[in-house]
Amino acid sequence: MKLARARTDTTEIAADIIAAVSRLRPVASQADEHAWAEVETFIAVALKVFAKTNPSKLRDAARTVEIHARINDIECLGED
Repeated sequence: MKLARARTDTTEIAADIIAAVSRLRPVASQADEHAWAEVETFIAVALKVFAKTNPSKLRDAARTVEIHARINDIECLGED
């Protein structure tokens, strides 16, 4: 019998990104409408992929992005 793979609980991730988009969207102009549609579509697809991805793979990808940001002196989330 094959065991089910671990899945990522995206509830908190989705809530955080939806809140961020909701704060930024009112600032955008009508001319930005197409760009926002692209960003929101990308986010929706990314959340579906996250939900189907093993949590350890997401942690590994997040760690790689954080290392890249730190090497390039880019602000990281959670820094004081």
